[in-house]
Amino acid sequence: MCTKKGFTLKAFRFLLLMLAFSSTVFAQNRITGRIINQADNQPVIGATVQEKGTSNATQTGNDGSFTINAAGSSTLIITAIGYNAQEVLVNNRSTVSVTMQASAGGLDEVVVVGYGTQRRTRVTGAISSVSGKTLSEMPVPSVSQALQGRVAGVQVTNNGSPGAQPIVRIRGISSISFASNPLYVVDGFPTGDLSAIDTRDIESVDVLKDASAAAIYGSRATSGVIIITTRKGRREGKIRVTLDSYVGTQTITKRLDLLNTAQYLQYATALTGGNLPPRLQAANFNQPVNSATSQTYAQTNTDWQDEYFRSGMLTQHNVGLSGGNNISRFYASAGYFKQEGTSPAVGYERFNFRLNSDHQISSVFTFGQNLYVAHGDQAYDNNEEQARTNLVNVIRHMPYMPVYDPTTTSGYRSANNSFDGSDPTNPILDAELRNPGNRKTLKVLGTAFLEVNFTSWLRFRSTFGVDHANTQDYRFSPIFESGGTVAGSSATVASIVNNRSVSTVRLFTEQLTFDKSFGRHHVNVIGVYEQQEQDFRTENISGQQPSNEIRTLLNASNIAASTRREGNYLMSVLGRVNYDFAGKYLVSVAARRDGLSVWAPG
Repeated sequence: MCTKKGFTLKAFRFLLLMLAFSSTVFAQNRITGRIINQADNQPVIGATVQEKGTSNATQTGNDGSFTINAAGSSTLIITAIGYNAQEVLVNNRSTVSVTMQASAGGLDEVVVVGYGTQRRTRVTGAISSVSGKTLSEMPVPSVSQALQGRVAGVQVTNNGSPGAQPIVRIRGISSISFASNPLYVVDGFPTGDLSAIDTRDIESVDVLKDASAAAIYGSRATSGVIIITTRKGRREGKIRVTLDSYVGTQTITKRLDLLNTAQYLQYATALTGGNLPPRLQAANFNQPVNSATSQTYAQTNTDWQDEYFRSGMLTQHNVGLSGGNNISRFYASAGYFKQEGTSPAVGYERFNFRLNSDHQISSVFTFGQNLYVAHGDQAYDNNEEQARTNLVNVIRHMPYMPVYDPTTTSGYRSANNSFDGSDPTNPILDAELRNPGNRKTLKVLGTAFLEVNFTSWLRFRSTFGVDHANTQDYRFSPIFESGGTVAGSSATVASIVNNRSVSTVRLFTEQLTFDKSFGRHHVNVIGVYEQQEQDFRTENISGQQPSNEIRTLLNASNIAASTRREGNYLMSVLGRVNYDFAGKYLVSVAARRDGLSVWAPG
């Protein structure tokens, strides 16, 4: 075995390299700096420093300092809550000092909290806000990815697969099982997946980071809450039409310096003390790689990185139509997103439509609705969750082995683990034939509400919502052989997997809000009754066929099927009292009691 020890260090280096693939590098320089408040020369903590026109961003620490890798000719955009935004030209400098001026209305901006809104000056918890304009400038498919580097304490980890939901951590891991995803709330509806939400439809994102801010959502908010508010029309009597479109490309910017065939032979000779595997011995090494060519193994020099990686197109289009008057307003949009992966057989495509409207019938009654429909089509690598991923096989594969072989039924070539002294599988064969998956998802998220304003300080709101997701997962692996003996180098039957899951969540919310000022005293009280019902069904079927021409499970052999259906109810009663005196002394108290049907009595 000539490669397992030798490639340990290179594999580790490759994994470190892959962590950097989310940022594109254009002859970047390391830039350090410090941001201070103009009024008192104190550091501005949590300010966002972003390279203009890119997703490259960082934030200032407790001393106001930051470090970012950016092009010497770039412009840095500096933003912070309560301060005027600034643009700073780098001009090939390695050190940048910035003085920020407080904005007049920054502290009076309205932020979304659980079950309502508040002026920032009256907020007692830790809440960070990101505008929809900021999010829409980023060429990323999901809200979670757009938050990366823009909210202090929020860590976003992407696995690089198109259409995959990133891992989001707010202030670290809060569960011993590492299940620390935050609670997502879209227009008042708790939901679990943001990959289908178009960032161009978002008005604002508010992140509730501490217990004080998130307590109103109970135990589900242990890992924080991300509240998303979508766009609405303006009551200005005008129709606005917007078009947002971009096309780009993505590629792997750095490659590992792996061994070529001559170096591999030299390394194997040194490692084995001259006791080479049969393939590397001269009599076999100078044999043709297959019967259709005269090219020998010694003459073959495969760069597996070049063969595996490729450039992928990135496309997004969104058309919006909005308008309104004193009675009604609306916002409608249609969007399209497509991302081709940088590895074989992966990609993501999404079509989406949104319609939001509200209507003020009188000074007492207002009703409205939010509707979002999205269809996603994700091509994914079913092997990416395994210990031996395709990327590992790219690193471990022998440079003398060809990728393709026209004499095999698969058209690919695999290794012989005993003859070659190593057992990597052909990563391109795996991606194209053994592990490709296709997942189609239809998501419908809608809410309707009726609001009754009894007085200027007392109102009632009733909301009904539905979150429906229908997912179809299909995988087909054909009959093939590739001239190798390693596991997975051939298949004598075609395998088919067809999984389906349907989830429907219904939400009923009844809320009474009291909001009134008494001189220098201000009191805000809410009382809420909420009921959430979930119905979940799965159907998993797999089987085998004797021919690649039959790609259905009809009359298949070795059928395995399982079905599951479950449902649960969550009933909640909650309340919150906010009090402030002269905008200086603040008190906030929240309580919530949940009853879940899956819990035992008592």
